[in-house]
Amino acid sequence: MIQLAYRLKGHPVAIHVVESERDLRAFEEFISRHRILGFDTETTSLEWWAEGFRCRLAQFGTGAETWVIPVELGPAFAEAVRRALRRLEWLVAHNGTFDLHVIEQTLGIAMEELAPKMWDTSLLAHLVDPRAVREKGPGLKLEELTKYYICEKAADEVKGSMKGIAKKHKTTKDRIWSEVPLFDEDYLLYSGMDPALAYRLFQILYRLVPFLSRERGLIGWEHRLAHVTAKMERTGYLIDVEYAQLRCGELTDEQEKWEGVANTFGVENPNSSQQLIEVFESFGLKLTKRTKPSKNHPNGQLAMDDDVLSGLKHPLADAVIKARRAGKWRKTWFERALNGRGPDNRVHGSINSLQARTSRMSISGSIPAQTFPSGDGYVRHMFLADEGHVSCSIDFGNMELRYLAAFSRDPTMLDAFLNGRDLHQITADAAGVPRKIGKMANFLTVYGGGWAALMEQAGVDEETARAVLNAFAKTYPGVGAFGKRLADEARKTGFVWTATGRRLPVDAGKWFRALNYFIQGGSRDVTARALLKLDEAGFTPYMRLPIHDEIVFSFPKNEAPEMAREAAKIMAFPVQGLLIPADAEIGERSWGSVLELEASKH
Repeated sequence: MIQLAYRLKGHPVAIHVVESERDLRAFEEFISRHRILGFDTETTSLEWWAEGFRCRLAQFGTGAETWVIPVELGPAFAEAVRRALRRLEWLVAHNGTFDLHVIEQTLGIAMEELAPKMWDTSLLAHLVDPRAVREKGPGLKLEELTKYYICEKAADEVKGSMKGIAKKHKTTKDRIWSEVPLFDEDYLLYSGMDPALAYRLFQILYRLVPFLSRERGLIGWEHRLAHVTAKMERTGYLIDVEYAQLRCGELTDEQEKWEGVANTFGVENPNSSQQLIEVFESFGLKLTKRTKPSKNHPNGQLAMDDDVLSGLKHPLADAVIKARRAGKWRKTWFERALNGRGPDNRVHGSINSLQARTSRMSISGSIPAQTFPSGDGYVRHMFLADEGHVSCSIDFGNMELRYLAAFSRDPTMLDAFLNGRDLHQITADAAGVPRKIGKMANFLTVYGGGWAALMEQAGVDEETARAVLNAFAKTYPGVGAFGKRLADEARKTGFVWTATGRRLPVDAGKWFRALNYFIQGGSRDVTARALLKLDEAGFTPYMRLPIHDEIVFSFPKNEAPEMAREAAKIMAFPVQGLLIPADAEIGERSWGSVLELEASKH
């Protein structure tokens, strides 16, 4: 047995690494003495659905003692891990959803068996403080939380060590996970400390979760939701491989066409800012925008982003924008899906059930759904309902604005929703502008935008933008009063509390954002509630993605109308006496067909 040790803020952590089947007896004796342990796995990659994916190590431990089990050595070691997982009453993991996938795929224990006893420190961390490091918060990654709550030295030495391990073995950080020798001492230290750090974080974070959040049941709520989204990840989304390949070919041709145009101006690489700067300056064009200062460039460098290129009004700039766009679309949407699909041609996006400061969910990995063009089936046509199924999208009608009306109790806004009046037209008429500008003003209020944002989005001058927002304030005085109450609360406490008992920090001097945080966080919880209720009703096998106020389904074709009605009924939710309705749209097999059907009705 290999014995390692690490001092964490002066306190020793003993790491036992099992080498032989004989060592397993001591490991099982350790397991028998505990009801709850930190838990983690080390794998060959993050793609748990891919062919050749393996669990290499499984680690268990307290804050002072951990055990590392080399699963890939053989069946006896895998079985010891299975017994341990089933014997323990509670498990503590960071981003535990991933480990649930790993165990299910490699050891055959269904997520449904382990999820009810999993404590996830990433969820607890968000309930304590959801701010990212860039927002001057603790962050949500294990390395970031270790640095903030436990020990900065350990975060750098242990959690930041994989880059050095990859360098030692002359490989990349992406490839090191499958290539590092199983008993590399640095790798074992990195692995062995994970359960200890998760265990200590749990002890720290659980006590820091606000009392109101615990009283309202948010801890259990978020863990149940994470399990529902994990089941959706497991199902994955079938893709139309032929369609994706066709789009890749078209975008490659498009990129090469515009790169050829750039070449005629002497630009060999349209992605080279330096080349572009030199050529544009040779044309006598003046460049002023600079990048943010850095260590190597204290004054920043001349920028060459799309904003700069759009402002140049030159054929070369237009060609570069189009070449870059074609390459980005191909790589981000179609190639990512093709390269990330499993043997069954399904992609398994990572559904981050508790993300962003306001708790809004996001999707990353092979399905970056938030980046898809809105109201356009171009990318969504790649995603298919199952064989014999049709795609169905059910979304909430004006969720954020209804939520705002429900809590602000503004009489005009409430009347509009209760009596079917056109809220966007009411705003537009009050300001004397077209309906689309009234609609922009309504949503900017929800999203925390001001007159400058309205100028940019609506293409109007400053005087008009200010007049529209002033008209909004006069038309819906209850919204302004509610926003002021929330801003005053944030100014006094530094936080705004959502209706579900979630505490959201508001930055000093940005108190006006309290309204936006309240609405965004509360609206997210309406979607979260819908997912939980749909899961209880047995709809999870048919759910594919949750995207803000929309849930995408794959329903059997013959049963789709009835199932869509039932799912929409479950999703609809009254808030403060005002119903937030859910509307279903059934398309053909591709997700994109739903959007085209919706567009044809307008």
